[in-house]
Amino acid sequence: MSSRGRTGLKRDLEDIIQTCNSIQSRQFNPFLLDVGEALEILRRHRDQLSSLQEHLLDMRAITGIARVVGLQSARLRFQSSSLFVDPGVVRDKIGGLSRQQLAEFLLLSWHPIVELEQLTPAAYTEASDYWNRLLSFFERRQRLQLGPLVAPEGASLAELSHAGLIEEKAFAQRLQEVWDELHRKSESFGFADYWGFVQGRSFPETVSKAQVVSFLISYGYADLEEKSSKLVLVPKKEPQSMAGSSLSYPIPIPREVRVG
Repeated sequence: MSSRGRTGLKRDLEDIIQTCNSIQSRQFNPFLLDVGEALEILRRHRDQLSSLQEHLLDMRAITGIARVVGLQSARLRFQSSSLFVDPGVVRDKIGGLSRQQLAEFLLLSWHPIVELEQLTPAAYTEASDYWNRLLSFFERRQRLQLGPLVAPEGASLAELSHAGLIEEKAFAQRLQEVWDELHRKSESFGFADYWGFVQGRSFPETVSKAQVVSFLISYGYADLEEKSSKLVLVPKKEPQSMAGSSLSYPIPIPREVRVG
């Protein structure tokens, strides 16, 4: 073999060795080396090896190619275990899809966690048409043939007992006990702080006592007044009326009642 051929053989082997070393030192992707082409170069120069140095270069090249193949295998195992898809393959597949196919895949993979709702002109028109076509309350009530409209009336203690909503004797006893307690707590000033009086050891107990106090006021056992921006209960010596009151005064009861 001529000296020119020897130089080409040595250069090819050294190029393969240098490429393999760079890949092993993590400078390049393992798949940068075309293993088939590198082996073909070694086969082409196989019969031209003569000196010990050339055989050593050939051995180093084969060893480097084997290590690169091992790195390629490890990369493939890692990518397959992590469901990795090569970006180039994804790009090619997306490029070959139509707009309709892309929209279908988007709908299949889209799982929004936030939804934004807003009033649109179409929704406003639909709502406006609905309310404009809707009959008035009185016209709709006439279709049901419910008779004349009667204002709601208060229920007496006897009516509530007859309906099975309360036990008259037990309720009357509870009413008397709370009324007596109100008299005792209002001896000094003639009245008792509302929240201080109804507050119990628990929230349900507070609600239960506030309910009894509401009956005391409705049936004329006490008055609910405001003094110095505070609600106070003023007991009466005798109930004024047992007919019930048609008025109601809603008082929200918070979970934590602060007195004073």
